[in-house]
Amino acid sequence: MNQRTIGAGEKGPAVFYDQSGGARAFDELHLPRQAGGFGAYPAAKEKRAPRLARGVDERVVVVILTLLAAATKLYRIGRRNNVSWDEAHFGKFGAYYLNRTFYHDVHPPLAKMLVGLSELLAGHNGTFGFKGGETYPAYVNYTFMRVFNAGFGIALTPLAYITCRQLRVPVWFAVMAALFVTMDNAICVMSRFILLDAPLLAFTALALTMLARFHRVRNAPFSAEWWKRLMLTGLALGLVSSCKWVGLFAVALVGLYTIVELFEMYCNTRMAPGVYAKHWAARIAALIVVPLCVYALCFKVHFAVLDRYHNSASFMPVGFQTRLRGSPLARQPYEIHTGSAVRLQGSYPGTGYLHSHAHRYPAGSAGQQITGYGYADPNNIWNIQRRAAAGSTDNVADVLATSAPIEGPIGHGDVVALHHNATNSFLFTNLGHEAPASAGYREVSAVAADSVDALASGVLWVVEIVGAERSMRDGKLHPLGTPLRLRSTVGDCVLLSTSERLDKNWGWGQAEIACDSRTDDPRSSVRHLWTVERHINGNLPKVNVGRLMSSSFLRNFAVLNRQMWLTNNALVPDHDKHNVLESGPASWPFMVYPMRMVGWDDTGIKYLEIGNPLLWWGSATMCLVFPLQLLYWLLRWRRRSLRWHPARMREYLDGALILWGGWALHYLPFFLMGRVTYLHHYLPALYFGVLFLAYQISHLAAWYLHPTTAHNMLLTAVALVAITFWWFSPLTYGWDKPIKDLSGMEWVSSWPVYEDKLAL
Repeated sequence: MNQRTIGAGEKGPAVFYDQSGGARAFDELHLPRQAGGFGAYPAAKEKRAPRLARGVDERVVVVILTLLAAATKLYRIGRRNNVSWDEAHFGKFGAYYLNRTFYHDVHPPLAKMLVGLSELLAGHNGTFGFKGGETYPAYVNYTFMRVFNAGFGIALTPLAYITCRQLRVPVWFAVMAALFVTMDNAICVMSRFILLDAPLLAFTALALTMLARFHRVRNAPFSAEWWKRLMLTGLALGLVSSCKWVGLFAVALVGLYTIVELFEMYCNTRMAPGVYAKHWAARIAALIVVPLCVYALCFKVHFAVLDRYHNSASFMPVGFQTRLRGSPLARQPYEIHTGSAVRLQGSYPGTGYLHSHAHRYPAGSAGQQITGYGYADPNNIWNIQRRAAAGSTDNVADVLATSAPIEGPIGHGDVVALHHNATNSFLFTNLGHEAPASAGYREVSAVAADSVDALASGVLWVVEIVGAERSMRDGKLHPLGTPLRLRSTVGDCVLLSTSERLDKNWGWGQAEIACDSRTDDPRSSVRHLWTVERHINGNLPKVNVGRLMSSSFLRNFAVLNRQMWLTNNALVPDHDKHNVLESGPASWPFMVYPMRMVGWDDTGIKYLEIGNPLLWWGSATMCLVFPLQLLYWLLRWRRRSLRWHPARMREYLDGALILWGGWALHYLPFFLMGRVTYLHHYLPALYFGVLFLAYQISHLAAWYLHPTTAHNMLLTAVALVAITFWWFSPLTYGWDKPIKDLSGMEWVSSWPVYEDKLAL
């Protein structure tokens, strides 16, 4: 076997490579220990571990830790019998799975399906609406639902222990890390209600555990154990991404780890190109394909279960909507005639329906507004009138200035006018004014019916059917299955959604509708396409149009995820309103603004999402100081005043960078987000931070302290954290006495223990 080593004096990692692509750490090669210097094995510190650490059965340790976690999470879990905080949202979503009614939410479905499973196992029939603050009726076993959810919070403790052991943290320091996770008040209280945070945290912890386990076998590539751990890492990434999109931060962590691995292999010039390509293929399959399959499978189950129609499905493709039980779209008149009332839906996500109302644009023509509105409304209804048959004239605007509607079905190339029933006006375009929010487009407005004689050319539109369903390719306009463009007879411009939003002060944030008269061909753009989503004509028979519509899972999957993205982006904070629940990421690490989860009167049971201050402040300090610590070591190394055992240093840095990187990736991106944020968004980062705190304590103790002193320090740290957890436990397990009796709980003046404090 061809071998080479990269030592401390060479560039590159302190590892041992062979031709197969494997890498073995120096300490696995039994190299002689160095004396003195950071990361070395000083003889003075080579003392036997305390008796407590020898001969321990780690399976027993895991069981004891799990039982302790269960005790902290389940204690008095059913005490408050009211719908608490976001149980109003996620309990309701879980009930939708029981009654199989479609709904829309900003999060992927896995965690909510688990909530639905808990309700199914609890015997719930799906009829309770989970209205905030409402008392749970006797037939809703809310305690079992909370216990089911708490199981994910309990799992954090053994996962924390296993992760630390995989990163070579000594047994009792790994126990310390697990106890830190167990005794954080914020993680504890968020695990005790019917929420998504506990499953998200559990799958985040699982992804970290799987990464750490794979890290341990990275030196045995393509072995059975290597493949198993790599595939399990991909599975965990799929699960966490399917709970909330913040799970993608775990994907980013594993992705960065993989990039570093592949780069180091690339630098190994002795590795065969075929072996290197095999490493790439393995990681693409396990860490990209597997998570995507898990993510898509969750949506497949989501669509299969939710087969009953609800108006929240209005943004979904019409083929999907018509297959839902009870869909009002399935049966409609098949041919659209002059005099039919129609509702036009934009094909571009977020457009909604073609809409008008009595309000006017503040500038431009000052005409009546035309917008895209996302909800069913009488102002979305238009009466369609055929004014000329296809190809009947070369100058439609002049010939039809005063013409009357022509009876009969409407088809491709026909010229129509759209009459807005609610305001007795016509859809109108005038090239003399730009769109109110987007440059390069022309304004579209509505003009009163009594003005049409003078403006007839601006109210006429040519119907162009594009990409009709296979069963509807007869050249006629039909509901649902014949997407169309409306081309104005003035200036040859096409009606479109610009993807912009109108000003909230005068346009209420509705979608901007305009006319595209630019020279580039607009026919390929989905923003120009419209569908007759609803057709009403009492003189025509109804048929089952839904049978004629095709439906694609991939299309439904893409549309739903696009709508989730748009809905997430719309969750922006209103800085004009005082909201003590919201908080910014700058305040999270040091827990400046804990969050009240329920009402704060003297008689009710009160819960405060407040963490264990020692853990939050300690982990934040360690995470913020770590880059300076690395810089200090780098400077000392460059000055040749720092000596270390290369393998020992590499082992430490691998674990530290995984944990610190997880904290940074789960925290720093929130500074770039414009959406509303809350304290609980920091909990995944906190999990990494707490493990990093224990990891740092473990290594600093091993480097600088006698084993007995380190052991005593460990016991002291655990005792202080336990006492602090107990001190704040009334706010974790529910306080039902007057607020004034919560003496000594407000360690920081901004904490809302006694009165409201503005979270910024």
